[in-house]
Amino acid sequence: MTPLRGRQRELDLITAAMDSAHRGDGRLLALTGGIGIGKTALLRRLPALAGRRGLRALTAGCVPQEQDFPFGVVSQLLDPLPGCRALELVPGPDRFTELLSFVAEYSADKPLLILVDDLQWADPPSLRWLGALAKRLPDLRATMVVGVREGGPGADAPPVQALTERATPFLHLAPLPVETVEALVADHLGHPGTPEQIAACHEASGGNPLFLTAALAALASDEPPPGHPSAVPATRLVALRERLTVALRSQPAPVRRLARALAVLDEDAGLELAGHLAELDTAGSEEAARSLRRLGLLTDGPAPRFAHPSVREAAEESMTPAEHEDINLRAAQLLHSSGHSAERAAARLLAVTSCHEGWTVELLRSAATAARRRGAPQEAARYLRRALLGSSPSGADRAALLLDLEASERDTDPQAALRHLSQALLLLPTPAGRALAAARTPPFLLGSCPPPVIDTVAKVAADLGDPDRLTGIERQAALRLEARLRHIAVAGPGEIGRCAERLRALGSMPPVHTAAERELVTVLLHGATVTQQMSAADVAFQADRVLQHEPAAPSHVHTALPHLCGVLVAAESLEAIGPWLVIARERARRDGAPVPRAVIATELAHLQLARGRLQEARAHAEEALELGMTEWATLSAMAALVMVTVHSRDTRLARRLLSHHRENADHDFRPSPLQLLRGSIAAAEGKAATALEYILDWGRSAERAEWRNPALVPWRTWAAGLQHRLGRTQRALDLADEEYARAVAWGTPVAMGRAQRVRGAATAGERGIELLRESAAILGGSVNTMEAARTELLLGRRLLAAGRHAEGEVRLRRARDQALACGVPWIAERASRELADPAGSRTPAVVAALTRSERRVAGLAAHGVPNKDIAERLEVSSRAVEKHLTSAYRKLGIAGRSELAAFSLLLPGPADD
Repeated sequence: MTPLRGRQRELDLITAAMDSAHRGDGRLLALTGGIGIGKTALLRRLPALAGRRGLRALTAGCVPQEQDFPFGVVSQLLDPLPGCRALELVPGPDRFTELLSFVAEYSADKPLLILVDDLQWADPPSLRWLGALAKRLPDLRATMVVGVREGGPGADAPPVQALTERATPFLHLAPLPVETVEALVADHLGHPGTPEQIAACHEASGGNPLFLTAALAALASDEPPPGHPSAVPATRLVALRERLTVALRSQPAPVRRLARALAVLDEDAGLELAGHLAELDTAGSEEAARSLRRLGLLTDGPAPRFAHPSVREAAEESMTPAEHEDINLRAAQLLHSSGHSAERAAARLLAVTSCHEGWTVELLRSAATAARRRGAPQEAARYLRRALLGSSPSGADRAALLLDLEASERDTDPQAALRHLSQALLLLPTPAGRALAAARTPPFLLGSCPPPVIDTVAKVAADLGDPDRLTGIERQAALRLEARLRHIAVAGPGEIGRCAERLRALGSMPPVHTAAERELVTVLLHGATVTQQMSAADVAFQADRVLQHEPAAPSHVHTALPHLCGVLVAAESLEAIGPWLVIARERARRDGAPVPRAVIATELAHLQLARGRLQEARAHAEEALELGMTEWATLSAMAALVMVTVHSRDTRLARRLLSHHRENADHDFRPSPLQLLRGSIAAAEGKAATALEYILDWGRSAERAEWRNPALVPWRTWAAGLQHRLGRTQRALDLADEEYARAVAWGTPVAMGRAQRVRGAATAGERGIELLRESAAILGGSVNTMEAARTELLLGRRLLAAGRHAEGEVRLRRARDQALACGVPWIAERASRELADPAGSRTPAVVAALTRSERRVAGLAAHGVPNKDIAERLEVSSRAVEKHLTSAYRKLGIAGRSELAAFSLLLPGPADD
């Protein structure tokens, strides 16, 4: 039999009393303690001990339901004995004495161990009889052990007290020491527990065996497999809670009320406040607390604390729904009126269904404000959603709640924030109020607004009037509204072309002293950049002025300021924006809100891409996606992520972005970056013609929307490269020439060097090499190392093909080193491959992977035959020629037709027909 841990002292005293019974020296022993302390478990072990010592055990367990049955306990004890039917006895002095004599006569023949558990619930006649028996025990061969639940109803009744006072000894069961807990943990797990596990179990249980069983169940649940002997079912915790609930319901009303008050209030509330909530005076509170401590439900100490979480759950479950509602409302009001924090009081209102009084709504709003100040917007939103349930369905008060809720949600759930802002706009009674509310709309969300919401914002702006004729807060609201409407180009694509004109109207030094002025200038600069109506130098000057006045705060993501990063990147003015974003990122990480962190990560991805640091740009893009940006951001807000994806040739990332967004372009006139993603996937799969169609489709949309700047999305460069791969040299040159002209007009090295590289790639002979040298010279002094490496790679290949091995190898080494420095492995790998196997050493084995048709088509192209002539000569379609060339480029590891010259001696030419 498993030993009873931690109770050896009590067992020794009881067995000594059994031994005394043999000698005719009977004794009474009493076991007391709170609920779950282990007295019942101890009593259940005694019959086996009695049997081994030659005693017969008589047992009885008292329950509240049988208190009205006279002599019920006596019947349980004596009925098993032959010749005794206690329940058939009619109460009376004679028969009472007859039962005592019967026990005396029986014990003279065989010693008895009489066990009575939960004596406090015994029926009164049985209590009187047990008291009379206790007086006669010193002359009998019998030992009686009674168990009394301390603090239980009836435990202090005079008959119970009179009986237990005769006990020698009176055993009060103490909590188990840590050494016993350690042994029980080892028994339960089947191996010694760790010091942390032992300490956790002891702290969670306080040494109470009942609570320790629950702690051991939780401890073992993560360790043994199903069916293991130490695996404890979760129903044990449910049984514990139910047992505690029954125990609490049996207590007097003041004790129940105090337990419920303590369950509703947090553990730092104190007895005085809990007593007020329980409607008890000081004396009543102290007496009820003593009862709970004696029951083992409260720990010892000055502050009333539950001995186990299940006690709190049991106290809550002991209430009816109406009682639960009432006590939480009263608790909120009590906490609020007694000067406790708004959040502490409002937490009680979250547990009720009726918050229709004015004080409850104001309390919840105050709690939300406090939660926002401490950086807990989600908690603030919970309070405000609860307040909405108690507010009127319309009117300014509900609008105010909706605006507060929008401010709390914008950092965690932007779409919900936009929805609640839209609702508030319809409820605000004045144009000024609607304008101030609409001016709070994060511009990056407006791209996903339904037309009615945008119409509402436009109407609000019209009602407010011209910002240049307003002053004070109304002017600031009007400026913000103008910035937002220009951001979404609500009047159609023609509206964006007016941004430069509006910016010039503000003067050579547009005002940037207020946040609203900086928002408007930023949007106007973005429009002027997109439409290329200003030079890069002028845009950079004004954008840097805005940045100098704008604090580096995470809140900038809810304004138009994220456009500033794109403008500065396009203008290649990166010195100030980098440190500014790093500061904003650190503050966003400290606050922990996902939306600012995701937007700032996107801005940093854009910045690192502009520097040519592709690996770092991808890391920032992955961070933005991990923070859930695809769940709420519009495609225009994710443009930087799309550019990183296209430049990195990451088809996995491209498909991930495609899977999270709808097909249509924003408001049906902005170009959709989805087309660029699809084009990048097609290009990676070797489908050059398909990729070209996607890129050209995006370009046509961009032209309609007046997106002209090649520094933002170099789609002509990409399309020219694909045209060149397909053998359409003149079309490639036309696109590259147009791109170069626009890049020169804009005036940034990266845009010009990139366009010049494509011109050189599409131009054969010495002229092509010279154009590539010009590209390398331009990009060599630019901020973008990746673009410089791409030009050096292409130039190195062309030089090797022309037999200029020394210079070609210098260029390839430079390409390799630059690519490794900026994290573009595919450029480094190609440069290394060229250095290991220069064009002059190629053998026929290099082209062995080509099919016969691919060799024929590639040979004609290598000798300068146009695609159309190849198709006519071989009597195939132009589409078939393009397909064979694309496959040949992939197998040979080259970028396009211009690099086929290196293989001209190894491939069949026109004379071989």
